[in-house]
Amino acid sequence: MWFDFAHGKEKINFMFNNELYLDGCEFENFLFYDLSKIRICFNTKNIPNKTPEKWREVAFNSLSITLILVGVNKLNVQGERLGFICSPVIEKIDDEIIFSIDNEDKFHFSCAAELIVIDSIEPYLDQRWK
Repeated sequence: MWFDFAHGKEKINFMFNNELYLDGCEFENFLFYDLSKIRICFNTKNIPNKTPEKWREVAFNSLSITLILVGVNKLNVQGERLGFICSPVIEKIDDEIIFSIDNEDKFHFSCAAELIVIDSIEPYLDQRWK
């Protein structure tokens, strides 16, 4: 799974019984900050069967997922705009996390970093998806 290499993967086991997918998610935004960190945000309609108890009181139809790549060694970004549906590829090659997103010829994002952290996973009510 994509989160096998991530710090904080225990959240996914505890909150979602190891069932959280990034396939078909919306690439919302990214921020390069603090010398060598990249925060990447996604929205997904793929809601796991198991969700936290406290979410049962909240109306939501999607999840907002924020990942942080730490110790960025390489970064390549080409394209026009964000807000498209994608299936990020996350691999570990040697001692690096390789994170990539492609949207045909319109957008390409690739990054090599020392580690990936699951920063947050929150319920989200997206008005477009009602």
